[in-house]
Amino acid sequence: MGKNDPVKNNGMTTKDFFGLAFGSMIGIGWVISVPAWMATAGSFGAIIAVVLTMCMIIPIGFVYGELTASLKVAGGEFAYTYKALGKLPAFICGWFLILGYLIILPWVAISISLLASYVYPALNSYPIYSLFNYQVYLPQLLVSFIVVGTIVYMNWKGTKQSTIFQNSATLMMIITFIVFIVSGVFIGDAENIKPLFNPDSKVNSVVLAMAAILFFMNGFDTIPKTVEEANSKINYSNLGNAIVGTILLGGTLYILIIIASGFIMPASQIDGLGSLPLINALEVTTGSKFLPYIVSFGALMGVITTFNGFLLAGSRLIFSFSQSGFLPKAFSKRHPKYKTPTGALLFMTVITVVGILLGSGVLLPFIIMGGISFLIAWFCMALASVMLRKSQPTLNRPYKIPGGTKTAYIATFFSGLFLLLMIIPGTPISMGKIEYILFVAWMILGFFVFIGVKKHEIRLNETTKNEGFVNE
Repeated sequence: MGKNDPVKNNGMTTKDFFGLAFGSMIGIGWVISVPAWMATAGSFGAIIAVVLTMCMIIPIGFVYGELTASLKVAGGEFAYTYKALGKLPAFICGWFLILGYLIILPWVAISISLLASYVYPALNSYPIYSLFNYQVYLPQLLVSFIVVGTIVYMNWKGTKQSTIFQNSATLMMIITFIVFIVSGVFIGDAENIKPLFNPDSKVNSVVLAMAAILFFMNGFDTIPKTVEEANSKINYSNLGNAIVGTILLGGTLYILIIIASGFIMPASQIDGLGSLPLINALEVTTGSKFLPYIVSFGALMGVITTFNGFLLAGSRLIFSFSQSGFLPKAFSKRHPKYKTPTGALLFMTVITVVGILLGSGVLLPFIIMGGISFLIAWFCMALASVMLRKSQPTLNRPYKIPGGTKTAYIATFFSGLFLLLMIIPGTPISMGKIEYILFVAWMILGFFVFIGVKKHEIRLNETTKNEGFVNE
């Protein structure tokens, strides 16, 4: 579409892309998982784990920045992988990415009701059934369904509504983080931050913490899937800065949260304080619900922005995957007026509702699978970057990887290393039995899907040739 097209002129700006990525990255993980990182590696060990994870992911962010800014192709990671590595690697990349998004959405939706239940304990009433030690309550189901329905409706109407909401909610979330960090340091005690390291095993415990942190550092990868909806006047080099900036700010925020949490209460005590350990620790330490309520509100904003961001990016991924011939055409159906990917949105909504009904007890093994799914995409992106730098050295790159091909090799090595450590049995971070079964099952299902579509020619059009999504 042309530069004077009102749709593209009203498209996503750099601020919108940053809000999308950062809001997707920082959800409820900090409330639930930071104490577990600290209990695993010690307070300082957890900080080291975050720093090392950032050092590993920043080169991957550079790769994402260069490919996103250089290739005007709809579809994100799988499209870039196809251009560099071919159809089968592209299918594997996209197939596992879809799994990652389908896993995240119901888990995040359940977290919404957990936070709401803290503020309104009456939601923990009218139990209707239990699955794998997870009690499902009717009011909690209704809250999750209402929030999910509202966010899906916003995305159904167009990108503009969802990005306005994403930016506003992300700002409120950041303000809440500042309140929590400052309050934690002032009301807490520096003695609580001990032990600095896990006394049993410093190295293994840090590696274990890194494996958990990886899952909570994704979100920057939402930008490539939505790049076709960028404002026509956008500076594409800024997209690379937004991706890397999201990683830097997200990692820094996690470090500050670890420090503040360490002041509030020893990690060994926090980790046992229910499903919302940091909020409960703040309540125990202050003897008041005022600050915990503020933090709960911020966490709720984080959860909603995560759901909104991954729904937006995931629906575009599934749409492009289908449009390219990898999935049935029903998944690439658009709304006649808003031009939004209604087929993909409907599919993701159904999966989310099923996941909410099953509860977190059933979903827990899938969470590790989600981390592996994103690692596969990161590895494919890094390898694609190396290959494209060799095959197309003169490609116009508005954003260039600092360090060039060497940095791309570093990104390939680290993403590949962690992927192998999670897949190969017997390593400190390898999958459990259930995860291996799920992994193999998804691969087998993917094999049959790929065989079914192998006769189709992939159709990857340049962004400037696509119809684009209406941003109303």
